[in-house]
Amino acid sequence: MPLVEIKQLTQALNVTEQWIGKLVKEGMPKEARGKYDLGKCMLWYIRYLQAALKRRSGNQTPDEEGRTEQRERLRLLSAEAELKELELARERGDFIALPDLEKMLMDLVLTTKARILAVSQRISPQLVGMDRVGIEAELDKELKAALSSLSKNANGTNHASDPNAPKRTSESR
Repeated sequence: MPLVEIKQLTQALNVTEQWIGKLVKEGMPKEARGKYDLGKCMLWYIRYLQAALKRRSGNQTPDEEGRTEQRERLRLLSAEAELKELELARERGDFIALPDLEKMLMDLVLTTKARILAVSQRISPQLVGMDRVGIEAELDKELKAALSSLSKNANGTNHASDPNAPKRTSESR
C-alpha cells in the first residue's frame, strides 16, 4: 500500500494527530518521518482496539462468557452442597458450635486449675515427717490422680458429678 501522511491517517482512523503519536509509542508501524503505510496501520489499529475491548470485558470472548457463567453456577452449587453437608453434620452431632467449645475448654481449664491447686491442701498433712523421696512420690501420685480425673472429664464425664472434685471458690478461678 502507498505511504500516507499523518493527516490522511488521522482521517482514515478517525483520530487526532496526538492520538497517532500515542499509538506510535505503543507500537503502531511508522515507515518514515511523517509517513505511514495505511494498510499496516489500519490492521495494527484494529488489533489494538480488539485487545482494548478484550481487556475491558475481562478478557472474555462471547463463548468464554458462557463458560464463565457456567463455572460460577457450578461454584454456587458446590458451595450450597457443602453448606447442606455442614448442616447435616451439625444435626448428627459431628460438629460443635464454637461458643459451646469455648465454654467446655474454659470449664476444663478452670477444673484443671482447681484440682492442681487443691493437691497441696489435700496432701500436706500426709507429708509431715517424710523424706524428700517420699514427698516427691506422694506429690507425683496425687498429681497423676488429678490429671487422670481430668482426662476422664475431657472424655465426656461431668466433673461436677465427681465426688473427689474440689469445689471451686472465687480464689481458685
